Amino acid sequence: MRVVQIVVDVVLVALAAGLLALLLALTREVGRIQVRLGPLGASMTEAGPRTDELAPVFDGLTDQEGRTVSVGGRRERTQLVLFTSTTCTTCLALMPGVAQLAELGAEGAGADGFEVVVVSDGHDAEHREFLELSGLGRSVSYLSARHVGTAYQVSGTPYGVVISPDGRLTGKGVCNRVRQVRELLGTAGIEVGEVPETRPLPLVPPLSAVGGHAHDEHH
Repeated sequence: MRVVQIVVDVVLVALAAGLLALLLALTREVGRIQVRLGPLGASMTEAGPRTDELAPVFDGLTDQEGRTVSVGGRRERTQLVLFTSTTCTTCLALMPGVAQLAELGAEGAGADGFEVVVVSDGHDAEHREFLELSGLGRSVSYLSARHVGTAYQVSGTPYGVVISPDGRLTGKGVCNRVRQVRELLGTAGIEVGEVPETRPLPLVPPLSAVGGHAHDEHH
């Protein structure tokens, strides 16, 4: 009996070791998949204005250049509105690609042209730091307008909506990568060329991001 018990103990130990090795292998594989997919974002929900409906309109907003900007409403060009936060590191990494898209949109003629507005929340010092690190130029209007995100019921960032020249929402969704922003523009019939994907995050993150997270619960 003693020999049998020893054999059983050895088998159980071997099985436990095998299960542990399998668990570690699965954990590593999940990590590799997450790296390939890139940062995950908030799930798309049915909250907020629906596609093909008129989007909420906000007039008289002021951007980082002191320009008067509106969100939604009738306009000459399609409008891409990207909701971000100063504590969202994924948003920060996305901005250089968004800036390049905005330049392409400003150069586009007729139906191929579009404008880009970034709507964010945070304190003044956080906005200044985010803008300094983001690489956004004059082609993008950056707004501190938490109430706009509330009206669009944005629950996580980065999140984008596209508004057609007649003021209707053509598409909305999470935009963790430049490719997703381009696909969102495609809902308005706008095709843009390839631009570099998100850049590596800064070696020193903005002070506002310390203790923060990539996706805010509320905007």
